[in-house]
Amino acid sequence: MSKTFTLPLLAALPALLASCGNDLDRYSRGQYTTYEQCLNANRSVIQRGLTNPCQKRSGGGYYGPYVFIAGGLTRYVGYTSAGGLSGRGLTYDSKKGTYGSFKAPVSRGGFTSSSRARSSSS
Repeated sequence: MSKTFTLPLLAALPALLASCGNDLDRYSRGQYTTYEQCLNANRSVIQRGLTNPCQKRSGGGYYGPYVFIAGGLTRYVGYTSAGGLSGRGLTYDSKKGTYGSFKAPVSRGGFTSSSRARSSSS
C-alpha cells in the first residue's frame, strides 16, 4: 500500500528563497558630483534627523542615502562617520505625514559595506 502526500512548503520555496536575498536590493541611492550637491538634495531628511547621508564613491563623486519606497512609507539609511552603513534609519509615512526612526535590517546578508545596490542618477 503506497501513500501519496504533497509538501505545501515546496510550493512556497521560490518565494522563501527570494526573501533571503540582500535587503539592499530593494533600496536605491542617488549619485552626486560634489558633497555639497548631495547635502543640498538631502537637506529635508537631514533636518528630520538622518545623519551622514552622503558617502564618497571610489570612482569620484558621492552616493546619497539608501532609499526604499513602498505603500506610502519611505525609508532612508545613511552612513556612519567611518563610511559604513548606519544601523538606524529615518522613515516618512506620507499617509500620516509623520517621520520616525527604525533599526536598519542586518539579517540575511542585509546592510554591509560590501553589499551592492541599484543606483539612480540625480
